[in-house]
Amino acid sequence: MKRIFPSGMAFLVTVAFSLTVLAQTTAPIQRRPFSGDTLGKNAVMCLIAKNMEVHGHRGIDGYANNTLASFKAAYDAGADTAELDLMITGDDQIVAAHDPIPNIQAERCSLHGKSLEKAALRHMNYAETAQIRCGERHYLESRTEPIPLFRDVFSAFKDYKVAGKPARLNIEIKYFKDQVQYFPAEDQYLDLIIKEIRQSGWSQDRFFVQSFNHETLKNLKAKAPEIAVVPLIWDARGALEAASKLGSRLVTTGWPQLTPEVVFGLHQKGIRVVAWTPNSVEELKWVIASGADGVITDRADLFMKIRDELCE
Repeated sequence: MKRIFPSGMAFLVTVAFSLTVLAQTTAPIQRRPFSGDTLGKNAVMCLIAKNMEVHGHRGIDGYANNTLASFKAAYDAGADTAELDLMITGDDQIVAAHDPIPNIQAERCSLHGKSLEKAALRHMNYAETAQIRCGERHYLESRTEPIPLFRDVFSAFKDYKVAGKPARLNIEIKYFKDQVQYFPAEDQYLDLIIKEIRQSGWSQDRFFVQSFNHETLKNLKAKAPEIAVVPLIWDARGALEAASKLGSRLVTTGWPQLTPEVVFGLHQKGIRVVAWTPNSVEELKWVIASGADGVITDRADLFMKIRDELCE
């Protein structure tokens, strides 16, 4: 004989089941108190690092500063931007070099195997400059590189891509009142740089010009409003003022004073910040933890290693 539920029994069973489910879904969730580890420190650091710009400072360690080989190695290590410095020869050719006398500080260069001693680039023509060879730590190294023309940097990397995106340049210009013997008049100097940039064929989003000399940047901007200029400073606590005075939405600053509070304050004003020049694991992690938008480093390879470890 077929058994039949009493009238309304199926309805009561359904209601009881629904109330049980509802009680379970509305029960309060037990949350532990918020702490720095609640979201997972490495996860947060991974997200920050993945969104950071990486600028190869004069290229990358292991290669002569400010050379095509160094820039290429930085890009190949994962840097999306190569940072370079500009100097100028006696016949007004712009070259990638950090120092007026290229064997004193950053570059270790020689001419025909002999020290340049006190010979300045401004006191040579480009034909002489083209014969200079520079090493990573000393000009007598087995592998040396020539000083490239600014236009040759543009040409070499015009179609170069990093992770599928066009390679970029961070161009540092130097013009100091106490070193005028190494430069033409500022007005002429800026005209030469602007001409090279405009003739490069590079789109404006692929480079910017930075300098410690903010007055020179103002003059550059007046001559070429289309070129992005960025104040270069040491103390991050002065970043907002420096950026505001130039009307820049980006500032490049020394890393030691960079903190999450400083970065947050800049972001609140719509200003991005790139830090220079952390090179150790501790220094690079400090900058990542600050929430900075980018880093200028000699060790693009080390930054990538840290990022990969954070994102494992």
